[in-house]
Amino acid sequence: MQRLIRSSFTAMLIAAMGVIPAFAVPPAQDAQASIVSPVSGQVVSGLVPIFGSATSSDFSRYELSFGPDPGDAWQVFASAEIVLTNAQIGVWDTTPLAPGTYAVRLQVFRSDGGVAAESVVRGLIVGTPSTPTPPATPTNVPPAPTFETETLATIQPTVIIEQPPTATPAPTLAAGAAQAQAGTQRDPAGGLDLSRFSSACLNGMWCAVGAYFLLGAFVFGRW
Repeated sequence: MQRLIRSSFTAMLIAAMGVIPAFAVPPAQDAQASIVSPVSGQVVSGLVPIFGSATSSDFSRYELSFGPDPGDAWQVFASAEIVLTNAQIGVWDTTPLAPGTYAVRLQVFRSDGGVAAESVVRGLIVGTPSTPTPPATPTNVPPAPTFETETLATIQPTVIIEQPPTATPAPTLAAGAAQAQAGTQRDPAGGLDLSRFSSACLNGMWCAVGAYFLLGAFVFGRW
């Protein structure tokens, strides 16, 4: 009985010694996973270079992945089996992504497949997120003016009457020109007025006779 108990205890001790190391393996103390660019809150677009460090004493590989922020749906976009320090560790192509906020994660793996170190940069803005347009607020429109019945009755349309143009009077001849025109009137046949001409000749003759008699009387008186 004691031999059975001793055998069971020995078996349990051996099993415990084989299981404990599997759970007690600590991550490598010198493992490093860091992203120095881009930084949280940065606006990125197109091909985005990722700079950082991926090192470990028990190094197997590192992976870069992205996903919506917040969220845990990661998609691997770069992986390498080389230790890098303060170098470009990958390129993130944001061309096919919809505008929004994303996160980038760096994981360093050990040779047993476990994660030795991890780093996440959140709040990366791809493109310019669209901002909702605020609804237009109606402005206060003043009501149309209302007229009372009496006011409407007094409003009459203004009638514009066009006056006919004033006739410009024709220029009048001076009095002397009118008399001269009257003195040179012609007969209807187109010749001179002979009655006026003969009257003028007769008057001239009588004037000449009178002057002759006066001259004769003057000479006779002297004589």
